[in-house]
Amino acid sequence: MKVILISGKAQHGKDTSAIFMKEALELEGRRVLIAHYGDLVKFICEKYFGWDGKKDEKGRSLLQYVGTDVVRKQKPDFWVNFVCEVLEMFSDQWDRVIIPDCRFPNEIECFVSRGFDVTHVRVIRPDFDNGLTPEQQRHLSETALDGSVPDLELLNDGSLDDLRGRIFALAGKL
Repeated sequence: MKVILISGKAQHGKDTSAIFMKEALELEGRRVLIAHYGDLVKFICEKYFGWDGKKDEKGRSLLQYVGTDVVRKQKPDFWVNFVCEVLEMFSDQWDRVIIPDCRFPNEIECFVSRGFDVTHVRVIRPDFDNGLTPEQQRHLSETALDGSVPDLELLNDGSLDDLRGRIFALAGKL
C-alpha cells in the first residue's frame, strides 16, 4: 500500500485534490481510500462538544483547540497512530490511501518509520484569501509544515478543470 499525504493551507484544495487523485488512480485500476486524521477530531468535537459540523470561525477554533491545543499537546502522535494502526490492520484492502489533511511533520514521519511507501504532496494556492482570522492563520496546524520539502508540489492557481488536469498528469507518480 502506498500512502499519499497531502498538505497545504486551509482552503487551498487539499480535499478536492484528493478526490481528483482518487478518480485518476481508480481509472488505472487501483483500489483507493481517502481518509482524514481529522475524522476522529470531528467525531470528538461533535459528540463531546456539541459541534454542529460547520467550519466557520467558531467551528475551526474548536477543531484547532481539541485537535492541536489539547490532544497533540498531551499525545503528539495520537491522531497519526490511530490512522496508521487502522491502515496496518487492513493493509490488503487498498493500493493507495490518500490523507488530505497532513499538517505536522510527525504525520509524515510516523508512516515512513513504520515502513509505508509515502509520497508527500503540497497543494499551493498563491494569493488566495482563505478567510481564516490572523490568529487561525498563525496556529501551529497552519504553519508546522512551512519549512518542509514535499515530494511533489501541486499548483492550484486556476479552475477546477486546470487542477484536475494537473493531477491526472501526476497520476503516474502517485
